[in-house]
Amino acid sequence: MGRLEGQITLITGGASGLGKGIAQRFTEEGATVYITDIQVDQGQEVADALSATFLQQNVASEDEWISTLAQVTKAHGRLDTLVNNAGIFNNCPVDQMPLEEWQRVIDVNLTGVFLGCKHGVATLKNNPDGIGGSIINLSSVTGLRGQIGGTAYSASKAGVHILTKSVAMETAKLKIRCNSIHPGIIDTPIMDPAFAAAPDPAAMRAHIEGYLPVGYMGDPAHDIGNMAVFLASDESTYITGAELLVDGGMISGLPQ
Repeated sequence: MGRLEGQITLITGGASGLGKGIAQRFTEEGATVYITDIQVDQGQEVADALSATFLQQNVASEDEWISTLAQVTKAHGRLDTLVNNAGIFNNCPVDQMPLEEWQRVIDVNLTGVFLGCKHGVATLKNNPDGIGGSIINLSSVTGLRGQIGGTAYSASKAGVHILTKSVAMETAKLKIRCNSIHPGIIDTPIMDPAFAAAPDPAAMRAHIEGYLPVGYMGDPAHDIGNMAVFLASDESTYITGAELLVDGGMISGLPQ
């Protein structure tokens, strides 16, 4: 414990799923945590449980990025780590994808991360004594390969993958690190609709877990949260522009 002691951290999409798991681990490691989300009641509940601070934010709005980061820096004078986690999922064949649905996914998953990087870098550049900081972008295994029905989602996550590398190149000499985490199948509420629609949810879960080389779905806090802690900590100061796979071996090869 204490690997992030004294850090000021902002985590988007912190009301549930990966964001909640990351926020849990950051608070356990001593960080002062701000979580943002459009789900106000749920976000505030998570913040209260973790002794964190909740701010309502739509990541696709540039004005809200400016306002959110201004509140953090006004309170603490700096930002140490930004976790661009907020995202949405959809599943639709390319020939049936309404343009507005494509745009909705891109706005949140890619433009939201771009805006986070844009204003996150500007904020970290102004940290006292040039201390820099860490930007952690949540991509996906589907940002590294295609997915049936995942036209918009995969494209957005692939965009995050390369955006991360470009930001890392631009900011390396400023002591600002930027890395992407690529989760595989993690046991979060994003899986609930698929299980609910299945004739036999237990059988579907068993099928998914049987597909994974490790034999189980990942945990938001233990698997993704711990990776984020590592990337936020001084243990990873020589790592930037990297893509960190946390997928239980999912894309290493075909299932047996």
